[in-house]
Order: sequence, then C-alpha cells, then structure tokens
Amino acid sequence: MLTKKRQPPKAIGFLKGLDMMRRPEVRLIKTKSANGDVYYLVPGGYVEPKTAEKLIQHPQVRGAEDGLLPGFSQTWRFVGA
Repeated sequence: MLTKKRQPPKAIGFLKGLDMMRRPEVRLIKTKSANGDVYYLVPGGYVEPKTAEKLIQHPQVRGAEDGLLPGFSQTWRFVGA
C-alpha cells in the first residue's frame, strides 16, 4: 500500500495497536488490494501485516467470523478479561 507520493503510510505498532483496540469502538479490519491483504485499525490507521498477525494471535483478541466463508474473519476486536 502506497500513499499518493509513493511512500508507505506510517504504520501503527503492536503495543499502540493493542492499546487502541482496548477501546470498544476500535476494530482491526482486513481488506484486499492488488498487492494482497491490507490491515487497518478503524478508527486509527494502517497496520503492517506482521503486526496485524501478532494482534490477531493475542489471546484477548477475537475474530468476528464475518468472512465470506464460515469460520473466516475479516474483523477482530479486543474482548478483554
């Protein structure tokens, strides 16, 4: 993913992303692009794929299973303890 100036957008890191996801209105979403999967925290910003995978693997993050096929997720949220 590139900005208009052909530079990658500034990515949100793991700790900041996890902290942001603690707010009930924030979701991690996965979209498709010509270059593959792209992840965003909404509201928030761009998340690199490796960071997104770390967030998804966190024990307090749950997928919504809202993908096209059963059992697949396109959005994740922090469920807390």
